[in-house]
Amino acid sequence: MADIKGRTNGLKSSEFLLTACATLAGVLMPVLETVFGSDNQWISIIGLILAAIAPSAYASSRAKVKAALAGASAVESAAGKQQASSQAE
Repeated sequence: MADIKGRTNGLKSSEFLLTACATLAGVLMPVLETVFGSDNQWISIIGLILAAIAPSAYASSRAKVKAALAGASAVESAAGKQQASSQAE
């Protein structure tokens, strides 16, 4: 497998920060509803859905980025090997 470590922003990306904020907001929504005694339970439902969807969407996105980088790295490696073998002849 190609080495892609350090080629993505990871924790420094805006995508990660937005996901972290959405997850935190999703977790806090039911808590704040309980604290303030709201009768509207839709807030809890939306918060729990948000807390579940945001991290899974981020994980899916990161997997796609890493797969694309690994594929590009493999193509570069194969092209380099092909060029080296043609120069050796």
